[in-house]
Amino acid sequence: MRPSTFLPLGLAALTSGTPLSLARRSLFPPTSTAKGFVLVANVTDLSRDLTPSIQHFKLVGVHVGAGLETAVLTPDAGRVLYENGTDVEGYGIAADSSLSTAAAPAGFIYPYGMQIIPIPLGVEEDEDPGDADDADYVDHVGIDVGTAQRGVGIRDPPPASTPSTQAYGPDAGTFCVCFEAKPAYGRPQYPVRFARVQTVDGVAYQQIPDGCAPIRLLAQCAALEQVPAGAIYGHDFARTVRCYDNVAAVSWS
Repeated sequence: MRPSTFLPLGLAALTSGTPLSLARRSLFPPTSTAKGFVLVANVTDLSRDLTPSIQHFKLVGVHVGAGLETAVLTPDAGRVLYENGTDVEGYGIAADSSLSTAAAPAGFIYPYGMQIIPIPLGVEEDEDPGDADDADYVDHVGIDVGTAQRGVGIRDPPPASTPSTQAYGPDAGTFCVCFEAKPAYGRPQYPVRFARVQTVDGVAYQQIPDGCAPIRLLAQCAALEQVPAGAIYGHDFARTVRCYDNVAAVSWS
C-alpha cells in the first residue's frame, strides 16, 4: 500500500483555490474565453514533481474498457474538453466521442464526460479494493461514456474565489499525479487522481500519496472539435469559460 503525506488544510488550501485579496488577485495573468479547452498540469509543489517533470503535461484519456477511459497526463496534445450543461441542471466537463463513423455506426456515437470516483489509496485498478485500508482513499478520474458528472467543472478567476482558471472536483481536494509502472492498462502511465480533504481527529488534512505530485489542472483555450457525423449529442449547451492562451507562457511572479 502506498504511504501518504498529510498536509494541514491551511497549506492544502493553497493548492485548491483559497480566496485571495483583491490586491493579490490583480497580480495573476489575464485570460481569454473559449468554449473548448485542454487541461494543463501546473505542479503546485515542485519539490514533489516527478522525474521526468510533468509540468505542463496535458490531460488525455487512455482506453481501459468498453466506454471507459482513465485520465492520464501526456507531453503531447491534450484532449479537447468543454463544460456542458445549463444553469438549472448544473455543469460538467464533457468530451467528444473517441469513436468516429469508421469505428461505430450512426446512432452509437455517444458523448464522454469526466467522472471522479472513489478508489482505495494505493490499489491498482485491477486489484481487489479490499486489499487496502478502507480509511485511505483517493479518487479515480475517468473520461467515460455518458453524461459528465455535475459538480466537476472549470472555476473562473476573479471575481470568483480563485485566482486561476482551473478544474475543480465535487468536494474540497486537489488533483495529483502518480507514475504507475504496472497499471491495469498494461503500460506505464501518469494517471490523474483526486485527493479529497479528509478529517482526522477533528482536524482537516490534505492527503497526497507519497511519490505523487500535487497539481492544478489549468484550462488552456482550444477550438471545439467537429461533432462526428451520426453522433447523438452536440455542442448546443457548451458553456463559454475563461482560459489561458498558453499555460506554459504564463508568468506567476
